[in-house]
Amino acid sequence: MKNYQAILTTILGLGVTYLTMKGTIQNYIHFEGVANEMAFAVCGSMLGFMGLLSIDYKKLLKGLL
Repeated sequence: MKNYQAILTTILGLGVTYLTMKGTIQNYIHFEGVANEMAFAVCGSMLGFMGLLSIDYKKLLKGLL
């Protein structure tokens, strides 16, 4: 996975988690229950954290310097 893909995955996953916890995403996705909403937020946070783990930080720092 390239660095930009990992960064976009992180932003997407943590963004979905934030919008789910804030309650904004309920305007677009109607959840059947609270457990479904919590599972959706957990899946989004797992996606964000997996994106954080897949970033090649050595390559990123070398490109910035």
